[in-house]
This record gives sequence, C-alpha cells and structure tokens, in this order.
Amino acid sequence: MASRAREEQTDVAEVGASARQLPLSTPVEHLAQVGPARAKLLSELGVDTLGELLEYFPRTYQHETEERAINQLDAGPIQTAHGKVVAVDYISSRPPRFEATLDDGTGTLSLVWFNGAYLRKSIHPGKFLRVKGKVGFFRNLPQMSQAKFWVIEENAAPITESQFRPIYPASAKLPSEQIQRIVQANLESAVANVREWFPAPLQVKRSLISRQDAYRLVHQPSSYREAMQARRRIIYDELMLMQLGLGIAKQLRTGRVTAPVLRVDKLLDQRIRARFPFELTEAQTHAIWEILNDLRGDRPMNRLLQGDVGSGKTVVALYAMLCAVANRLQAALLAPTEVLAEQHYLTLTRLLGSSSVTVELYTSRTKRESKGGLLRALANGKVHIAVGTQALIAEDIEFANLGIVVVDEQHKLGVRQRAVLKGKGLSPHYLVMTATPIPRTLALSYFADFDVSTIDHLPPGRQPIKTRWLPSTQAAVAWEFVRGQVEQGRQAYIVVPQIEYTGLDDTKSVKKEFERLGAGPLSGLKLAMLHGQMSTEEKHAVMTAFRDGHTHVLVATTVIEVGIDVPNSTVMVIENADGFGLSQLHQLRGRVGRGEHPSFCLLIGDPKNDPARERLMALTRTTNGFEIAETDLQLRGPGEFFGTRQHGLPEFKLADITQELALLQQAKEDALALLESDLRLKRPEHAELRLALMKMFGDSIDLAQVG
Repeated sequence: MASRAREEQTDVAEVGASARQLPLSTPVEHLAQVGPARAKLLSELGVDTLGELLEYFPRTYQHETEERAINQLDAGPIQTAHGKVVAVDYISSRPPRFEATLDDGTGTLSLVWFNGAYLRKSIHPGKFLRVKGKVGFFRNLPQMSQAKFWVIEENAAPITESQFRPIYPASAKLPSEQIQRIVQANLESAVANVREWFPAPLQVKRSLISRQDAYRLVHQPSSYREAMQARRRIIYDELMLMQLGLGIAKQLRTGRVTAPVLRVDKLLDQRIRARFPFELTEAQTHAIWEILNDLRGDRPMNRLLQGDVGSGKTVVALYAMLCAVANRLQAALLAPTEVLAEQHYLTLTRLLGSSSVTVELYTSRTKRESKGGLLRALANGKVHIAVGTQALIAEDIEFANLGIVVVDEQHKLGVRQRAVLKGKGLSPHYLVMTATPIPRTLALSYFADFDVSTIDHLPPGRQPIKTRWLPSTQAAVAWEFVRGQVEQGRQAYIVVPQIEYTGLDDTKSVKKEFERLGAGPLSGLKLAMLHGQMSTEEKHAVMTAFRDGHTHVLVATTVIEVGIDVPNSTVMVIENADGFGLSQLHQLRGRVGRGEHPSFCLLIGDPKNDPARERLMALTRTTNGFEIAETDLQLRGPGEFFGTRQHGLPEFKLADITQELALLQQAKEDALALLESDLRLKRPEHAELRLALMKMFGDSIDLAQVG
C-alpha cells in the first residue's frame, strides 16, 4: 500500500511539473515522467535539457490500427498485436530464418523472418513486442511472416483505437513509446517558450505555419499532412538561420577589411604562363581571370576553385601565388595532411625549378629538422611560397608579408585553424581548392559567402577511364590485366587501405601485398611501394623512378590520391574498394587517364551493405565528378560529406539539403532581403532572430569571415 501511495504521489508531482512553464534550460531529470535513471538514458541520446527534448524530433511517423488479442486474429488483413516473447529459434536452412513465439495470455502467435540472423541480438525470451503484419494460419495457429515489430515495455497499454504516432530515435533501454510519453508530458511547457521569428507577411508568402504550431504538431500530429507542415516550417527556420549567418559574414568581410592590391599586366601574365610546360585550357584561363579580378581589388578575395580530378586546379592556384610573389608578397599553401603538403611541395618545386622563386615545406617533421632556419627565412621574406600543414599556423610561425592563402580541400580543415593563418597577414586574399566538386545544394548552403570558380573541362588528351568492379574471388583477373598492360609498355598503381597488416581482418596492407604480389601474381615485374611513413626524400625517389618508367607497378596507400601525374600509368587497381568513400575512390581513379593511352580502374571488393555496394556501382556508371559528388552527398548526407563540425558551421536538426533545394533557395532570397534592411539584426522585431542566430553559430560568425 505504501508503495502504491508513493507512486500516486509521484504521478501527481509529475502532472504538476508538466502544467507549469519551465525554461528550456531545465535539466531533464526535473521534468515530468523523468527521474535520474531515465535522465541518464536520455543523456545517452544527446538530450539533457527541456530545449533539447523539444528538438528531439521524430524520425518518422506511423499510422497504427487498433490492436487485437491473439486469439481474435483473422486470416488475411494486416493486423496488430502485442505480447511477450516466450521462445526463439534460428534455422540455418536455405533460406535461413529466425522464428519467435509471442504470448499475450489469450494465445500464442508464431513469427518468422527469413534471412533474419541479425534479429538474434534484439529479440529474445522475456522481451515484449508489438507486431504488425498479414496473418496466416499454420496447423491452426496464427502466424506472421516478415512482420514489422517494436520493442515495448512490459506494461505498455494496448492500442485501443487507430492513431497517428511519432516514432523517435530510441535505444534498447529507452524505446520510442517511452520517449513519446516523456515528450507529451512536457510538450506544452516547452512550446510556451517558443517565439515567432518572422513577420506575418513572410509567413503568408512562404505558406508557413507559426513556430509554436510547428513544434507542437511535429511531436503531436493527427495526420501525415500536419506532420509535414510542421517539419517544413522548422526546416525553413534552420535554412534561414544558416543563410543569415553566412550573409552577415560575407557583408562584414567585404565591408570593412582591405586587402593588398596586386598589379598584374600582360608581361607578367606571359612570364607566369611560360613557367608551365603546357598550354592552359580555356576553363583554367577563365578561372584565372575571375581570380585576377579579385586580386586587383582592395577587398579580400574569398573564392572557391572547384573542378574534377585532373582538371588543373593546382596550376591555377600557382598562377595566383606567383602574382603575389611578383608583387613582393608571400603566399601560403595549406594542406590538411603532411602527405598532401609534401605532394604539393614536390609539384611546385618541379614547376619552379629554374626560377628565382623560393618554395619551402613546413610540417612538424621539417620544422624539427630545420632547427629554426626555415622559420627565420619565412619571417624575413626569403621564402616566397610556404607549403605546409597546420604547422604553418603554429605560434612560432611568422610571415614577412603574407598576401594570399591557398587552402586545399577546405572541408578537412577547421575554421579556427584557417582564421589563425589568415590573421598572420594583412588581410590576405583567400583561395580554396577542392577536387571534390561541391553539389549545388552545398554551394548554396555552406559556401554562401564564397565566390565560385569552376573548371568544368579536362585538359586535352585526357583519356576516358573504363571502370570495372570485381569480387575478391576474381582478383586474378586484375593481376593478369596488369601484366598485359605492362607488356604493352604501360604502368599501374595498386592501392590498399593500410601500411601494416593488423591481422584483425582481411584488409590488405602495402608491405604484405608488395611481398605477395612480387612473389606471386606479378612476379618478374618491377614493383615499388609508397606510403606515408616514408620520408619526403624516399617518397620523392620512388615517385621519380616510377615517373621515369624504371618501375612497372606502384603498390601504395592513398598517399597517391592527389598530386601524382604519370601519363604512362594506365591501370588503377583498388583493393578492399568497398572500404573507401566514393569521392576518395573517384580521386584515386583520377591518377590514370592522363596520357594518350586508354585507361582502366579495377575495383576489388566484397561490399557488406547497400551503401558500400552503391558506391562501387556509382563509380562504374560515371566518371563525371559532379555526378559522383551528388551521389556521395545522397549516400552520406551533408554532415559527413562536408565535415560540418570540422568546417565550424552548425549541423541541421531536421533539414536535409539534398532534398530541400527549393526551400533553400527561398530561404536564401528571404535572408538577403532581410539583411538589406537590417544587416546586424538590431531592430526590436529581430531580437529573437538575433538570439537564435548567436545560439546556432556561437562565435563562428566572426570566424566565417575567413571561410
């Protein structure tokens, strides 16, 4: 009796808590339906406050029909029941199947899932399930095949009428139904804190429901239509905040900072072009003129240079850096890894070998070896172009007169790191290179404060690359093909994921594969290996021998992903290809097809899931980098594609910009219109919007001025 009384007191207290308005900062353990144990489970899902609970959105919605007792199930139509799992079995026949028996006190229901081995971890005796599916009868007992199921609590009430229910991302210890009850108990208290951001005319123009209605209906819709209306409003708000933040950053950047004005005439243009042993393409020339137009102005250039693998972005960036050097300024080329920095250093020193331009490499390794000599040379201006990693932005690095910063693969570097580097010069110009073409949706969103130059044509003579995917059981086909190409005078790359063999799985390693291939399938050919643990000098020697044709096959890690140009190499074999990202596979493939001979890419892999399989299939379908990027964005989502956290911009809670291009365009137009009248959002009617913007971006709006 005492226990029952305590439960009733707790219920009364919880109802009281839910009835009063609480600030969004209220810890979840103080909310209705939540105690210390549930608060810990919610925290594991990233929910620690009432505000985070309000923004813990359903992942989908489900129309539920009235439940029936098991002894009342009929044959045929889709029906719902729930009960306790009393027995399970896995039968490894063909096809294999997982079976379970459900008991609700009125009878037992047989459940069977074909190819359901994965269910052994989630369904076992003692669990309570709600199941939904077509009912058949076997030996006079009801049975569901391939039923949808949800893990529920032991005392979960049956569904007594049809309802439209939100389904939340859940855990084994905190199922969706329990999360739903917690949300419902605290929803009105949370929604009372939601303020409107936009005036009524804008809401009418874009067919937006109010913010309070949106947050209420996203958790408590009575229909799919209401749920979609709510989600659309919240997505619009997220996109609008992003566009406002980037718009403010661009206005502040262009409005108050001056940059060095570079003088570039026809004679300098001719001298720079003469450094290159080839004619620049029309697309490269167009990008150069766009960059020159920026460099001749007194506002810092903030330009994204994008193009497909092998389109010649590095040459365009070098042109810009040489313009700075000719104007007695320094240039910095910043790469995310030592390997990439070393590749750029080798490329630049090769192109500038006979010139008076001094190029130096700055990484943690070179800094140790130089004992300060390179640092002094940079500080007194004797180094014209500094190539490096994050070591370039260490406190002990000083530039004499930094005029331009070039960053390769910006999305792999943090905003704060780039801010420090840019702060070392007098508002230098800023050029970003990416060999991963940015889909239009990302360009509109994450690069809203950039001007964009696109190299959309490959240099003449680039050969189309035929791509084929082989399972590991057919790897011998690849080795025979490599032999055939070498016999015709060609060369080949073989890429594997790791340097050392770990013994933990079947992942190939450079050292072990180098030995195996050299003694077996490729015996008699001249093999070399290349990986990131080798010194710069060792890597340079290996690449020189390969470039000069003294080596037939190069076995390497992804160290060859960028900066390698050997026209005679016509075959790229990628082992364990299913473990690489789509854009990385495309980058690796771009190492071949650079000469006059037909080129080939052979992907060896045994994908274990659909996304991995789709990556390999996509690569065999197209060689167009922009199509590859769009597919990669669809498969991975913007956060992973772009490294949102690295970039310093907030992630979206609901918006998926791969699906929201039209709404994104509307939000951009509305943000620009709003900022035209109130750039800093100082008006009283924009106070709530300003607070939301500060909360979303934190201090990265200022940092966004440098990218």
